[in-house]
Amino acid sequence: MAVSFCRLSMSDSSSENDESDRLMEKGGSVESLLPPTRNNVTNIFTWGRLYSLVLHILCLGLIVALWMSRQQSSYAAALRGRSWSPAAKHVGYEVNVEHPMNYHGVNKYAGLPNAAQDAAWDALIRPVYFNASVEELEMAGESFENIAELTGGGYPASLGAYHQLHCVRQLRFWIYRDYYYPNLTKAEDEYLHTHLDHCTETLRLAIMCHGDTGMYSFSWMDPKAPKPMAQTSSKLACVKWSSIEDYARSRMIPTHPSLIHP
Repeated sequence: MAVSFCRLSMSDSSSENDESDRLMEKGGSVESLLPPTRNNVTNIFTWGRLYSLVLHILCLGLIVALWMSRQQSSYAAALRGRSWSPAAKHVGYEVNVEHPMNYHGVNKYAGLPNAAQDAAWDALIRPVYFNASVEELEMAGESFENIAELTGGGYPASLGAYHQLHCVRQLRFWIYRDYYYPNLTKAEDEYLHTHLDHCTETLRLAIMCHGDTGMYSFSWMDPKAPKPMAQTSSKLACVKWSSIEDYARSRMIPTHPSLIHP
């Protein structure tokens, strides 16, 4: 029995060696036949989670990129569609934090009218008109039907910002009409109402065009007040006003230019 057992053991050992040799010839190993260990399972799980995380990040980045591209495409399309202006290439931009949060504040443009304020407003809108050429008007897409002409040649023109400031000043005149129009006639009153309706609509369109998205909150500045007042600390990307003013002043003509009447 002992001999038989030894022969059986030797035979089994030989078979195992032959099987191992065949595995090695095929590029395998005995370890490849063993069940995965805990470390192997952990590694597979870790790499799977990392792959999933990277995939989610890439998808999120793609969504953000598509959204930004859509926003930029909308803005770029609007820029391509706007009219040409001779002043556009001269305009600079800056961050502005100026807000009129003091409802009783007085400065050179606000508050009860006086000579100093009138002088400040005169200086602010002084370059309201400039002399535009035929080529500039054509590039801007302006109509020449019944267009006004200057006696010395050229055409009176104005930048939109100055037209809007003119409207703001006209509304200010009306608020303080007892000061500015002490002897207002009925005909003048009717004219001013028509003019101010135009100005109100001009300002409405300008405000909705530029669409300030700065956030406002509300504060009880006066505890006895019937309602809170608006307040904001928002930072705005604004036109650098001096860049527009410098350009306008470089081309301004008299406030009451000489015109060729039809």
